[in-house]
Amino acid sequence: MSHADDQAVEVLATAWGETLAQDGSGFYNEIAADVLGNIASEKTYKVMPYRRAKQRFFNAGGACLYPSSLLGLAGAGEIKDPENYIESDGIFVAKTHLFVRSGVQPPRSLDDISGKIIAYPNGSVAAGILFGHGASLIGVNSEQDKAQMLVSGRVDMITGMMPDTALVFAKMGGEVPLFAPSFVLYEVPVTFVCQRSAATEKFIVSVNMALEVLSHDATYSARLLAAATTEDAFTRAGGHGAETKTVPKGVRAVPSGEIKPPRKNRNGRRLPRHNN
Repeated sequence: MSHADDQAVEVLATAWGETLAQDGSGFYNEIAADVLGNIASEKTYKVMPYRRAKQRFFNAGGACLYPSSLLGLAGAGEIKDPENYIESDGIFVAKTHLFVRSGVQPPRSLDDISGKIIAYPNGSVAAGILFGHGASLIGVNSEQDKAQMLVSGRVDMITGMMPDTALVFAKMGGEVPLFAPSFVLYEVPVTFVCQRSAATEKFIVSVNMALEVLSHDATYSARLLAAATTEDAFTRAGGHGAETKTVPKGVRAVPSGEIKPPRKNRNGRRLPRHNN
């Protein structure tokens, strides 16, 4: 793709905190730099506050949202016409869990959340999954605010992903809260999602080509591995101690018809997992 083609494709990055900061730092900005390379310029890759980025994405024609997921946006009810959108191959598979403070037993199913107060990211599929099980839900727009709500005791649980949750709590100087690894609320691929147009279709082709090349790049693979975006890497990082042993294997709390993406991209490349 030529640079001229890219000028029409605006990539809106959702600034959420430590993992995707407005100053260009953070895990997701680093991944975007690896993937986009010469595909997008500094002028077309725009980091904006979470809500502002989403509003601009839905209001501007021919824009792209990152990091995102077409399955996630549709599941959260934010888009009603997925056929009018296009997304890249997945960078990795993100898994969403419920986290609790150290010393508290993490939930192993949706039956364990009744009477609890839970903070989740606004626009997340998690709200629809958690609703109707007796919990009080609070939507937030900052991962730091969400983490602080758990630490302060304002909420009993938060939804979160790895490495995001680990990075935020490390910055705060605290231990990563506990969760039951086998209790997964939902999982989706992390992608670039675009409003469908001739320009964005070309952009997605270029992104997919870049992802294919990067899948054979040792430095890029090491970056994902270091961030514990695969199950094996997370297990080596500790897996949160006894919880990995006490949680029954195969426990699932996602209802039938769950959001569950293919484990491979369209080109057959297996997606690394990311504990979300």
